Amino acid sequence: MRYTEHGLCITLDELHRILEYAENRAKYDNMESCVYIKGGERPAIIQYCCYAECSPINHTYTAV
Repeated sequence: MRYTEHGLCITLDELHRILEYAENRAKYDNMESCVYIKGGERPAIIQYCCYAECSPINHTYTAV
């Protein structure tokens, strides 16, 4: 995945892997069963924990 002039470019395979991972974390790790897409210059896909104790997951941390 990479940032382009049009926004965040994610291949369908990458998107599928992100969704599978997010579903797994929601099912087994107390993460919310939804993701949040933050806009701006560097868009991000974030998944938050159901409890305040754990950190959110930034599924776009590897984007260049």
